[in-house]
Amino acid sequence: MEERKQADQQPGVAGVAAAPEADSGGEVCFDGGEMKEMMETLDEKNREFDELTNRLLRLQADFDNFRRRSRQEKEELSQVVAYGVLKELLPVLDNFERALAASTQDAAQLRTGVEMVYRQLSGIMERLGVTPIAAVGGQFDPARHEAVMRVEDADQADGLIVEELQKGYEMGGRVLRPSMVKVVNNA
Repeated sequence: MEERKQADQQPGVAGVAAAPEADSGGEVCFDGGEMKEMMETLDEKNREFDELTNRLLRLQADFDNFRRRSRQEKEELSQVVAYGVLKELLPVLDNFERALAASTQDAAQLRTGVEMVYRQLSGIMERLGVTPIAAVGGQFDPARHEAVMRVEDADQADGLIVEELQKGYEMGGRVLRPSMVKVVNNA
């Protein structure tokens, strides 16, 4: 009997018996052992399927939770950074309010106060890593400069920046705002 089972098995499919042969009446016959073995194999495969399905559902839920937590952490970090920047700027706002509330007729005093507020704001920007983009006398770089005017000047090289109309700034190698410049264009 053992030899018959081994001969009936298909090559490459372990543990699965070959289809039984039909008897002379055309009906398929299984002996009790083969049927029991097939049912046990089917039950085992169903258990494996259920286990893998449950693992997949748990992994999917874990990934959804991770995505939600990551989004929350990103939003919280963004708020913390904004909070820090705004906290740094509040003294500047206070000084502007004091300057506007002061009743001074002396333009020199007003200018001195505005210069002090400007230095205070520049210091905060520097501490935050914000630096001005060099422009005048340099070569035009479309990634860092925005050409809003062109001038022809045979004495100057093409692409030379001759005037800065609005200062540009960068932070950590990324442009916050490009410089608005006037560029030599001899073409």
